[in-house]
Amino acid sequence: MKRSLLKSSEFRDRELVLIGTVHRDPDGAARLLKLLDREHPVAVAVEVSPYALAYRQRKGRLLQRRFIRRVKRQSQKLGVLWPGWGQIHAIQLQLLMPFEYRSARKYCRDTGALLSCLDSSSWSKLWIQTQWEQLLSSQNVTTLFQQPPENVYEEVRKGYQFAAHLLSDPGRELVPAYLRSWTGDYQWMQREEELARSLRRLYDRLPEGRLVYVGGWQHLLSSPENGTLYEWIEHLRPRRLLLSQPPPRP
Repeated sequence: MKRSLLKSSEFRDRELVLIGTVHRDPDGAARLLKLLDREHPVAVAVEVSPYALAYRQRKGRLLQRRFIRRVKRQSQKLGVLWPGWGQIHAIQLQLLMPFEYRSARKYCRDTGALLSCLDSSSWSKLWIQTQWEQLLSSQNVTTLFQQPPENVYEEVRKGYQFAAHLLSDPGRELVPAYLRSWTGDYQWMQREEELARSLRRLYDRLPEGRLVYVGGWQHLLSSPENGTLYEWIEHLRPRRLLLSQPPPRP
């Protein structure tokens, strides 16, 4: 059944735009800033929690150093050149401030637009505490080195291609199967609803102009039975955009 949070409101002089990204896109910051300049919103909401930002600011450099020490130690044991492993690069990017936040912050500082961090701090805290320790462990590093090295730029390009397909009319048939691994997770479904409520509150407070949401492209998928962010706020008639694919690297 199609979900809606509240009754439809007036759309005059207001617009909601959802921008989907592939997280940890190494070159995403410049492209996102260009897109924000083109859309010229008066408010930007980013899929990141205050807790996640504070945690990265407080411990990000320490975690980076600790992680790289483990990477170097394991690479010497296994006799591999670790800079060639895109999987390692992807984890390094995850420890940095998200490019979505950095671009949105710069845009809002330059234009005076309102910046909001939309995600749940309690959800982020749970995710970081349960997932990051394993992600940065020596055991995980060893496991990554036992896999073929990936090119993080090429993986991001493939991610955008896959996203574009699922967001297209021909790809919509695959959406329920793609989301099946998440929809059985109550916390995931609750998070989608909370994101939608927070975004709706921002939209309701907007007297006029354009509100842009920037987050993972999966939230933009249309699947009534799966309760995605888009489905919760579809009655607001948001316009969906996918961040442009990066050009191929030589």
